[in-house]
Amino acid sequence: MLKKVLAISAALLIGGGLFAQTSADGGAKPAKAGSVNAVYDFSKGKPAGTKIGEDMFKYNKPTEVAPKAKVKGGKFILESGEAKWKTEKYTALYHNNSGSTTFDNLQKKPKAIYSLTIDDAADIELTVAGNGSKEPSRCVALCSLNEDGSLNYIVKIDNLSQDEDPVKLTYKNAPKGKYYIYGNGHRILGVSATN
Repeated sequence: MLKKVLAISAALLIGGGLFAQTSADGGAKPAKAGSVNAVYDFSKGKPAGTKIGEDMFKYNKPTEVAPKAKVKGGKFILESGEAKWKTEKYTALYHNNSGSTTFDNLQKKPKAIYSLTIDDAADIELTVAGNGSKEPSRCVALCSLNEDGSLNYIVKIDNLSQDEDPVKLTYKNAPKGKYYIYGNGHRILGVSATN
């Protein structure tokens, strides 16, 4: 019961006005330690072999983000939407903003949808930031899908800003399976799944 409470609890962060649930625990144990080591770290630049370019482009079919990354037991895919690589203070996947987007309509109005599939239970971590000034529409969520196809938010944050340090969203002990990253007006600096 405690794990379920942790997974669905949310905190209203006073001062920043953020709606954030930046950590959760899925309670799953890996069948084999070390079976998942999928680390996508973009701090050193655009990954080798990526088909995502440096001009904003809309992707209508799944595109592997870093096809030459040496990963095990996991895969990070741009399912659909617009994205580009850009380096300023750091290298990241950049996404435009639609000011009318909130968590209530994010499934219908994301700028990008990614998936992260893990073959065994693992800890998932996303490093994200805003792409522009702070507002509720600059948001990112790690989700699973409910039986009716609606989003089940696991961890999420809004009011992201490019003028503030990147933040981490963490899902400890995530059960194996496919997860989705929905976002708007955001940057993705890195994604990892390890056990």
